[in-house]
Amino acid sequence: MRMTLLAAMASAGLLVACGGGSGGDSTTDGGSPGTPPVSTSATVALSGTAAKGLMAGADVFVYAVKADGTLDTSTSLAPPTVTGADGKYSLSFTGTKDQPYVVVVKANANTTHLDEVTGQSQALPAGFTMRSLVVPSATGNVTTTASVTPFSEMAVAAAAKSTGGVTAANAAQAISTVTQLLGFNPTAVAATTVGAASGADEQKLAVMLTAVSQLANSGDLGCNTGSAGDKTKCVVEALAAATTKDSIKLGDNANDVSAKLSTAVTTVLNDDAVRAKVDASVLTAVVANLGCTTNCTAAAVGTNPGAPSATATAIAAAKLLFAEIKSDWSAMFSHGGATAVAGGALNQEAFKFKTAVTGVQIPAETMAKDLGAMLLGVDLYNDYKAGRATSPSRGRGDGSLVKGDGSVPDAQISPAGCTLYQDSANTVTATSPSNANFIGCSARYYATRTVSGATTNTTEWRHGFTLTPAADGSFDYASRARRRVNSCTGNTCTFTSNVALQVDAGGTAIAAFTGKLTPTLSAANGDITAFTLVGELPAAFESGGNTLVGYKHTIDVSGTQVVAGVGQVTSTLQGSLSAVDSAGTTTAKVTIKPGSTLGTSPAAFDANGDNVAPGSATAVSTGGGMLTSVVLDIVFGTPTAEFEGVLSLTDTTWDKSGTVSIPTRATLSGALRNLAGDVRTEFLKGVFSGTVTGYAAFDATQARTAANTFTVGASFVGTVTAAGRPTLEFSLGSTWTDADSAADLAGAHMTLQYRTLVGGVPRMVVALTADRNAQGTYDLQLTEAASNLSLRWSGEAATADLFVAGTTKIGTLVTGSGLLTFSDASFISLDVGL
Repeated sequence: MRMTLLAAMASAGLLVACGGGSGGDSTTDGGSPGTPPVSTSATVALSGTAAKGLMAGADVFVYAVKADGTLDTSTSLAPPTVTGADGKYSLSFTGTKDQPYVVVVKANANTTHLDEVTGQSQALPAGFTMRSLVVPSATGNVTTTASVTPFSEMAVAAAAKSTGGVTAANAAQAISTVTQLLGFNPTAVAATTVGAASGADEQKLAVMLTAVSQLANSGDLGCNTGSAGDKTKCVVEALAAATTKDSIKLGDNANDVSAKLSTAVTTVLNDDAVRAKVDASVLTAVVANLGCTTNCTAAAVGTNPGAPSATATAIAAAKLLFAEIKSDWSAMFSHGGATAVAGGALNQEAFKFKTAVTGVQIPAETMAKDLGAMLLGVDLYNDYKAGRATSPSRGRGDGSLVKGDGSVPDAQISPAGCTLYQDSANTVTATSPSNANFIGCSARYYATRTVSGATTNTTEWRHGFTLTPAADGSFDYASRARRRVNSCTGNTCTFTSNVALQVDAGGTAIAAFTGKLTPTLSAANGDITAFTLVGELPAAFESGGNTLVGYKHTIDVSGTQVVAGVGQVTSTLQGSLSAVDSAGTTTAKVTIKPGSTLGTSPAAFDANGDNVAPGSATAVSTGGGMLTSVVLDIVFGTPTAEFEGVLSLTDTTWDKSGTVSIPTRATLSGALRNLAGDVRTEFLKGVFSGTVTGYAAFDATQARTAANTFTVGASFVGTVTAAGRPTLEFSLGSTWTDADSAADLAGAHMTLQYRTLVGGVPRMVVALTADRNAQGTYDLQLTEAASNLSLRWSGEAATADLFVAGTTKIGTLVTGSGLLTFSDASFISLDVGL
């Protein structure tokens, strides 16, 4: 079965019409003369949990809705009951099918709730009230549940403030809108604590309840007076007041309640106790929805509560849903990916972009390494002249940035290295500050090593620099792309070859590429506080290889440096670097916008020259620095394609052994565009985020096991679009364990939400979750908020059932064939053909 997100339908022509018979008069109610009216009465057995957090000793009532849409609070339809210590309640009442009723939980003098942030029971003030909607879906005996939380209260408040009040239609839309915001129906999901939550939806609700507690504790919504219970009451009321049935945006620009709730969610997810229980990826769609600033209108409910045949209505809604998914995905995407014959509109744009950048060397690595090497050389020169350094040589950086064929142990070749010389030919090393006249630097890109007898030959492909100090404090430089061989026998090493790689037709090395580096110093021979670099650089080495690409680069960059201590430097950077071919045509350009920063932190070196953590038992020298944070606001483009965005790598952490460090937070935000003259076609825009947790407890020198591993989280929030097509808005989150065995991957989780936007208004909101089980397959669930449809299945199951309202089965999917057969015997295919 070929499926993407279980999305699709073969065609509207597959709909099966049910025909009627002949003869006979009919009455206006559809029955035969004298037929008694069909009863709509329902005897409802209702249970649930009241939580903000778990509410103990609260009074519970259930009320009917009057004709004007307000609650009839004169009489409870069920004898009043009281919640238990765990917040649970149960009651029964008689109502009418498809009509809304409201469960009301009120605090009395003895009511408490278990605050999720403090972990303490807190008294709730008199007048604290939360509500939840209940709509009997059938006649006769009906058993159902309703959680009562601040989020079910939001749905009731949204319906109550709508025109007509709490009507069936308003209730359905209000529940759907809050469901679209949260990614789950707060009325239907059991309320519990973070530690006791099972399944993604319970975890989401538990985190959101904790976020409400966080708002009460922080006072971010202005709820900062009175007792803890008063603050909680204030927050619940503020959330309800900010909710409408027509938008997932809470509040307005003047009082952005969504943003404050989002901050609270992030704070909760950063708590170690919560992170140990809940994958942050579970909340990816919630956080994305709370960040909504445009296109925030809620998708309209597509079903008609109280229709003559609820099942027929649900089946029609399901067929429409899958037809729309089919239309979206088949029009935007096509089988085979981004190719010249792709049929999907997005595939076509992706192919244009792919064609534009294929074979193009992105010059960012060249800029980073070459600039870093020259600044390293100037720092070394000033430190040596001032007596702060006694060695005329210095290396910097994690050697893993130097690629090779594996013959050189990782991290034994520093990406940047400099030596001070007495002569301009860089042959006689300086022996004192007085004869340190020239700087020789290498920016290394590739390295290999061979052993012949007692001799080891290391070959480096590099950009070599000679920097000459000028009287005005600037440094003129000359640079070539070179291949250098270092031969070592015992402790004696000699450079036996240093070949210029760019030559003319006769095999003669072309002229060196030149330019000027102008630093601003804190004092004579002091630290660099600012710099400019203008000139040319050699051709680039292909990424991960030793073949030259292009002809040269032109560079014009400037920046600042703040030295906080040995190896601890914060830098800013802005400017541009262009790759130019031999005909003088710019093939690619990187522009770095103001606000871009780089940071280094102290590092030590072991006996092999590898970076290790400061204080490591294997450290033999200190005083080094390594790049530990990067924030680059860049535009990279060719004449026909462009990427614009921000790359951020932060929170660098050493592993348990202190031998390997990685950034544990990464973010790439931006957009991909195709260019045709002045026309820019943006087809992909969003934010990719990655996190690593538990790395400090992971030992990189040992094998990965279930006990020696770390957790990786990734998310993407953004949009894809193409000319003449709706915009698809995605929120994708995933978490997994970095392990060697498939068994260790059990528990991996993925959640996806996508909205189809037509004119900025969502037409549907589809959610898909996948959880890897112990058998190595995935348990999946697809839901759509506007139609209230859900489909659940396991990777090993032969069939899966389609439900409306979570309880009424309206169809069965055969997973092998992709055929979905409805209870009225009609069917559709879910094969998109991708």
